Amino acid sequence: MSERNTALLLGAGLTALTALALALLGAAPGKGGTPSNVADSLDLEALARMIASENPRGSQRLWVEQIWTQLRARRPSQSIYDRITGGKGWGDQDSRRPVSTVNPPTAKHLMLARLVLLGDAVSEFGKSRKFFEPRQQDLAFRVAEMARAKQRRGEAITDQEKRLLGYRHDADGIRRKWSSEGSQLVGTIDDVEFWS
Repeated sequence: MSERNTALLLGAGLTALTALALALLGAAPGKGGTPSNVADSLDLEALARMIASENPRGSQRLWVEQIWTQLRARRPSQSIYDRITGGKGWGDQDSRRPVSTVNPPTAKHLMLARLVLLGDAVSEFGKSRKFFEPRQQDLAFRVAEMARAKQRRGEAITDQEKRLLGYRHDADGIRRKWSSEGSQLVGTIDDVEFWS
């Protein structure tokens, strides 16, 4: 058998194995809590786009934890895609999209998302369901506050400012809000805080 044919058979075998593993995902036990429903290509892309968009230069450890927050935060029978996009498709984080999916994923992002879905990349923060980056939160909140002030003065605001109007809390405000709702800080990776 030629090298080319061997490579094609191996590639087809890996693809079939990945598809089978994803189809059986609900039955696979996982250390951090394995996803409970079947993942499809949209689910995989949603996870990969999230890590490509939220913290594109983050560590793999950060990305693994970010993926797990979304898997844990899903409602029963909610697809990963629906959880991440809020039913709106790809785009910036907003009142319906809990995370950004604006950037297309690279092969690295897709592979890491696959590893999490297959149970090969487990979470260290077993209770985390949400995350935020305090520095970015403070920056977005400042821009939103300036945009609100401009609106009160009757001045035009940019599309970016419009998008950030939904930011009503700085980092300390988020911490107070989440704490009052019963959430607890689980840990921090790459300056990103993970909460239960």
